[in-house]
Amino acid sequence: MKAFPDSALLQQAAPAQPGLLVLVAPHAGRENMLVIAARLALRGPLRVLDGGNRFNAYVVARMLRYLGASNLAQSLAQIQVARAFTCYQMVKMLEQTPPRSLPLLVIDLLDTFYDESAPLDERRRLGQHCATRLRCLGQQAPVVVSLRPPRPPLTDPTGLLEMIQDAADQVWFHAVEEVGDGHPLRLFEEM
Repeated sequence: MKAFPDSALLQQAAPAQPGLLVLVAPHAGRENMLVIAARLALRGPLRVLDGGNRFNAYVVARMLRYLGASNLAQSLAQIQVARAFTCYQMVKMLEQTPPRSLPLLVIDLLDTFYDESAPLDERRRLGQHCATRLRCLGQQAPVVVSLRPPRPPLTDPTGLLEMIQDAADQVWFHAVEEVGDGHPLRLFEEM
């Protein structure tokens, strides 16, 4: 397990090798996922699946400009975004993502799975299908998935969080904790 003092490492990370990286963070690591999207868009085409309506193209554009993108419009055009509003749509989008060497970011994968309009057994079945599909896609290209954990002291009664983590090659945890002087302490742990 490796602990990181702040988000600098993650913000510089943009995986180049195939594999499934899962980030478990408050707000599904939205800011870090947008930074990773910008960094990957500088390299070439990128597919983004958004399960929590957290993708903000304006923030990505600002990051691309900050990173020195020579052609902002071209870099933004590299990013293909699709949003899921139900767990069924997320499953369908993952199924329609062809296994190829195109990086994939899945922002807040489980947000739609926490909707109780679908029976829990069905959500678990679909979650396992997603885990299997993500693992398959990660064998061909870099795949980064962000997950939002339940707020403490709650645990995940669905088991979906653990299911997706178990499929990953790497899991990074990001937590913000209060330290004695009242300043937030950012922690990353790699498992």
